Formats: sequence, structure tokens, C-alpha cells
Amino acid sequence: MKLILLIALPVSVYAADEQRLISTDAGVTELIFALGFEDDLIAVDVTSKLPEGYPKLPNIGYHRTLSAEGLMSLNPSVVIGSEHIGPSSVVTALKQADVQFVQLSSAKNSEQLRDNIRSLSMALEQKEKGQALLESVDQKLATLDKVNLSGERVAFLLSMDDSKLRLAGEGTTGHSFIELMKASNVADFKNYRNISAESLFEMKPSVIIVAGSDVENAVQSLLAANPVLAHTPAVKNKRIVAVNGSALVAGLSVSAINEAIRLTQQLSNPHTLARQENN
Repeated sequence: MKLILLIALPVSVYAADEQRLISTDAGVTELIFALGFEDDLIAVDVTSKLPEGYPKLPNIGYHRTLSAEGLMSLNPSVVIGSEHIGPSSVVTALKQADVQFVQLSSAKNSEQLRDNIRSLSMALEQKEKGQALLESVDQKLATLDKVNLSGERVAFLLSMDDSKLRLAGEGTTGHSFIELMKASNVADFKNYRNISAESLFEMKPSVIIVAGSDVENAVQSLLAANPVLAHTPAVKNKRIVAVNGSALVAGLSVSAINEAIRLTQQLSNPHTLARQENN
């Protein structure tokens, strides 16, 4: 008598034309929404921020410490991440699995962002959506070409603890944001570094940008905790502004370009800055 052993293998339960996307990176999630693929999104990593009112999605954890089993249990058709996805065993498993694995580079400049838009739209076979977003990005960049911070010396600060100033140096998203607006960075070092208010005063920034989650109160809180900054050229000339930090979590994004446009327009309107200071 011959015995036949049957082994049950995972079977895809989604339709052939249905996309089930998992994003393992905040920048990827933002790009998925910008391209209009949000209805196909089934899970995100802990760094991703979903728009207010968007349904809650399963959380796959931190993008550097993912589980291949956890990802595959969600039955994705496409897993999308950045160069930060890990550990390496997960990358190997995804490349060997029966899913599409798309890896993008964190955008440090507008050209890399445009490359990511092309790559993702082509991978998802939606070149028309990609082209539409590229045209929109090009229009926004053209706006920045007309109104920017050329000639300004900018200090980009992370608003984590107002008593500690964390200044963005070369190689950071803050530095990329400064370059996006055609300005120069007052920092002459790499990465982020804690500095004193006195040290920042000596740098004589003509513009200070504060990045945090509480955009409305970030400037006032910073100045209240560091009164010496009132004597910097930036504050004296009312050229201190806040940027939404979530737009810069994972490199330059479409949201970051929108924020750059908003800030350059705000800095070119003294009445807007005066209202901000008096709030």
C-alpha cells in the first residue's frame, strides 16, 4: 500500500489584479499616498505616520528589526522598503519569497525623490500616476526656484527638548532641507550635534528653522528656554520659523517640498512672521 504525504503550502487569497502593499519605511509610506496607492496598503512600520482619519493598519514593527514570518503572514503581493530594511536575513527571505520586493533609497535631494517616484510607479505598473506626480513635483520645485532662501545662513534645529539644541550638520535630512531652499548651513560638522544656545549665537544664523511635532508652539517654546537666541540676526529680524518634523522623518519627500515652499513664502512675508511672534 503506497502512502501519499500531502503538504499544505500558503495559498494567496487575493485576486490576481489586487495589490497588497506593505511599507517598511516612513518615506515609502508617504510616497505610496502621494502616488494614490493608499487603498492597496495593508500594513506599515512603526516610523510611518498615516493621515488623520485614515483607518488603522497592522504595525510590522521597526524597519531595521523586521520579521520575515510576520511580513509573509499578512499575505502581501508587494513589500516596499528603503536601504534601512533589516536584518539582512529578512532581505534575503523577501528576495526568495513569492512576493515582489522593491527597495528604494532614502531621498537626500530632489533628483533621488524623482527617481523613487519613477521606480515605485514602474514596479507597480502605474507609470501614468508616476508621471502625474513627477509633473506636480517639478511644478513645486519651479516655485522654489523663484522664491527661496538663497544667500541665507540657516540653522536647522530638532525640537526634542528645548533646553538641548540639536543642530543639523552635513549628511542629515535637515541639511538636505536647507539645500532644497538654496540656502547654506551654519553647521560645519556632519550629522546632528547637541550645541549650546551660546554656540548657536556665535554662528550668527540669519534664519532659524525649528523642526518638531508642535508647529504652532515650537518657536515660542524654544525662545522661552533659550533667551540668548533673541540676540541672533535670525530672531532680531523675525526670521525664525517652525517646520513639521513628520515631513522629514525619512529623507526628502513631497511633503518636505510643500513645507519648503510654505516656509520660504512665510519668510518673505513679514506680516505673517509678526503674527507668529505675537501668538
